[in-house]
Amino acid sequence: MRVTVVRSGGFAGIRRRAEADSATDPVLARLVGRVDLAAVPPPGRIPDQFVYDIDIDGRHATVGEAQLSGPLRELVHHVLAHAE
Repeated sequence: MRVTVVRSGGFAGIRRRAEADSATDPVLARLVGRVDLAAVPPPGRIPDQFVYDIDIDGRHATVGEAQLSGPLRELVHHVLAHAE
C-alpha cells in the first residue's frame, strides 16, 4: 500500500511532499489500519495553517492542521519523517 502526504500552506507557503510504501515500511500498514479517511473533517479556515492532502491507495482526504489529530496525525507525521 502506498501513502502520499502533501503539506502546503503555513506562513511561508512552503510545499512538502512525501511518500511511503508498506512494502518497505512495516509500520505503515498498522497506522493506515487505524485511519478512517471518510471521517476526516474538512480543513477549517484558519490563516497560515498547514493543510495536508492525504492519499492512501487512491482514497483521498484534505485536512487542516487544527483538525489533524489521533491516528491520522500519527500517520501524517510518520510518512513525512520516513519518506522514500
